[in-house]
Amino acid sequence: MAGHGASLLLLLGLMPALLLAVRINSKGREVLYLAKGDSVKLGCPYVLEPEDNGPQGLGIEWIQITPERTGPENVFLSYHDHHVNYGSGSGLQDRVAFVQNDPSQYDASIRLADLQVSDTGTYQCRVKKNTVAVHEVIVTVQEKPATPQCWTEGELIEGSSILLRCYSRGGTSPLAYQWAKLADGYGGGRLPSGTIQGRAPGDLLIRSLSEVHTGVYQCRVTNRVGYSVCQLNLSPAPSCAPAPGGRQAGIIVGSILGSLLLLSLLGLLIWALICRYRRKECQRTCSDCRSSTGGTMTRACNVCAHHSYSPHGISYMQCQHGDSDERAAALMCNEGIRHQVACPAL
Repeated sequence: MAGHGASLLLLLGLMPALLLAVRINSKGREVLYLAKGDSVKLGCPYVLEPEDNGPQGLGIEWIQITPERTGPENVFLSYHDHHVNYGSGSGLQDRVAFVQNDPSQYDASIRLADLQVSDTGTYQCRVKKNTVAVHEVIVTVQEKPATPQCWTEGELIEGSSILLRCYSRGGTSPLAYQWAKLADGYGGGRLPSGTIQGRAPGDLLIRSLSEVHTGVYQCRVTNRVGYSVCQLNLSPAPSCAPAPGGRQAGIIVGSILGSLLLLSLLGLLIWALICRYRRKECQRTCSDCRSSTGGTMTRACNVCAHHSYSPHGISYMQCQHGDSDERAAALMCNEGIRHQVACPAL
């Protein structure tokens, strides 16, 4: 019995030495989702038992654990005996550093800069004194959504339907799309009535366009690590007016050109008929001139000269003075000239 009591007293005396000499102040394992290109602080503050204060024998190691990596542990940063050592082969040595210049001052936190997707993995902080304390941070690096493209399909006419489309060509999946109508150009607002989700994730269908749909619409694409936006400005035209660039403008222009062409063809036809009629009239008049002179129009027609008035390249004959019969014939010839017809060769 006395031996058992002595053993109990010895155990109680050794209990302080069995306590952890190092303790990391953290809330257990952390899980972080970070964007490519960002910087992050991986915390690892610690405390030492009073009897273990001081930097002597203190060791700190940061280890990267990835599913792809096998073999020895990848210690990419460490501290021992007042010296900071950078590992190799991880691609982190140029982008990592302790937050404190002297990690022995109860803070083994580090900062990672310019994060890459390949940095995804589990980061383990180990602080060694008489014992070892461990803290883990799971880091997932993803790409933010690329700036999306916004466009419309359909005619911007009141009463019609239009489809607003939004698509981002980059970013880590899953990507979520959300449309909002901005209030006076600032901040997100509620969508007006008549809008429903389209078949594709980034589609928004607006039925029965009206004045209430006028405004700026914003598409927001998000994932775990960020977002990007694009905007569209809708201004529906009245249903009685042709939409800019619509088919109605083409129909009007085509109708005008067709009418002008038809009028031109009709004018040419009328001109041809008139010319034909005047030619026949000229032939009849000149024939009458011959008949009235008994077939002796040779001199009268020989003295006829080309008149200087020649519109459209047509020369007109004008009979000159002669005897009484010739003057009578000339009157008839002048009758033809008064109609401005070209007398054919006699």
